[in-house]
Amino acid sequence: MSKKITQGEGWKVISATPEIEKKEVISKLPEQQKIKISIEKRKKGKIVTVLSNLILSNEDLNILTKLLKNSCGTGGVISENNIELQGDIQQKVKDWLMVNKWGIHSFKR
Repeated sequence: MSKKITQGEGWKVISATPEIEKKEVISKLPEQQKIKISIEKRKKGKIVTVLSNLILSNEDLNILTKLLKNSCGTGGVISENNIELQGDIQQKVKDWLMVNKWGIHSFKR
């Protein structure tokens, strides 16, 4: 809900919910990352490969997600600074990250 107030020559809209400032994340280098790769089971038995502990800006996170989706030939999404890829593709993701010199902290099978 917003309010309208007059301001001399016209109207100004004031939002009832102030915008929250988002802190800009500075990306770490790929070698300095400690990515955790795991698998989660979702609704209807669907399996999702999750990459967490990523310290990347939104732009870099989008680029990495796109590269992984293209490389693995699967769909995926960014959720709460994690990358979720459809299917049990842990090994493909691990291999791709190692070839491209990304740091992997843990790998759960």
